[in-house]
Amino acid sequence: MREGVRLVRRGWWILLLAAVGGAGCALLVTGHMPVKYAATASMMIDQRDALSQQRLKSYAGLVTSRRLLLEIAVTERLDPAALAGNVRAETVPGTVLLRAIVTDSDPARAARVANRIGDELSGLIHTLGNRPAIKVAVIDPATVPVSPVSPKPPINVAAGILLGLVFAYGLLMLRSRLDTAVADSDDLAAAIGAPTLGVIGRDRRQPLAVTEAFRALRTNLQFVGVDGRPRSLLVTSSGTGEGKSTLAINLALAVAQTGRRVALVDADLRRPSIARCLGLEPAMGLTDVLAGSARLPEALRRWRDVDVLPSGRIPPNPSELAGSPGMLRVMSDLTADHDLVIVDAPPLLPVTDASVLATVCDGVLLVARAGRTRRDALTQATGQLGRVKARVVGGVLNFAPARPRSPYPESRMTFR
Repeated sequence: MREGVRLVRRGWWILLLAAVGGAGCALLVTGHMPVKYAATASMMIDQRDALSQQRLKSYAGLVTSRRLLLEIAVTERLDPAALAGNVRAETVPGTVLLRAIVTDSDPARAARVANRIGDELSGLIHTLGNRPAIKVAVIDPATVPVSPVSPKPPINVAAGILLGLVFAYGLLMLRSRLDTAVADSDDLAAAIGAPTLGVIGRDRRQPLAVTEAFRALRTNLQFVGVDGRPRSLLVTSSGTGEGKSTLAINLALAVAQTGRRVALVDADLRRPSIARCLGLEPAMGLTDVLAGSARLPEALRRWRDVDVLPSGRIPPNPSELAGSPGMLRVMSDLTADHDLVIVDAPPLLPVTDASVLATVCDGVLLVARAGRTRRDALTQATGQLGRVKARVVGGVLNFAPARPRSPYPESRMTFR
């Protein structure tokens, strides 16, 4: 049920177009359908002994018999086969009444044929059964119909709309099965089993800009879990190219705007990017502290209101350093001096560094790229975090499609 509601909410415009298209096709088909009129003649079968319903049904069969219709077709100059398709008979249960219903494009001819059936039926019964005691009386002769019985535009349009909706919903389900990329916040939440805490759009002109979306993410982080907000937060993704590093920087800036002390750690010891994004000169960093060649206060760099710990030199053993006792001491010292420590980690699936780092952080924030990250990859990444008993506080949908512009101007603070 929830999946169906999600499909309808996401593809409502497809359903709307399908409904309009179905209605249009129904009207087009209806306009090319021949107009048909129906005339009905009611007859009563009278005989001296009791007339069974079985016998009455056999008389109804004579109404559409070839012998009766052929004689009427010759008189009316009609095609016998076409006439047979336009005549039907029905009995009234519990009575001796029989109805002959004739459909024709000519209303007057439909009435004439229906009345002719009533006139000819008695003689046919007498001829076949040699039963003069049976009388067929036309008690309600057919009149010329005024309104057509076919086509019926309202019914046809309703059927067209229904067929269009069914077809469109089937396409939405097929697309959902074939396209496993995360499309919206519901997809992300379902894949990771945790709430979506933020939806971030893409700004090619100003990638480092604290927008309202980051302020909303900052606010949502204050209410995750029952144990209070995390003091250290690992930012990672399932794969590469999902914008986790830029997101970590902007989140750190957004939190620092509130006056809280924030530290940003570049723990991606394979492909570090924080120092490059911030324009910091290469210098000592995390690996130097872990190797014992530098003290933590010496490696920290102040950038705006954020204490940044660059990655330092790329080591030959990143996974071992991530799980070393030194990393635990660094995180302990940073959390003691800061209100929040944000750790930018490598992607989860290619390497194990992020899983190891997750064990020394209070929570993990999973970043997914809209239209690119696969749901199965997120599920696999979440399972990997679960095996090390890491706490996934939520997800962030990055590079989300642009939403309609708000009537309220959005304020932003940019950093260069």
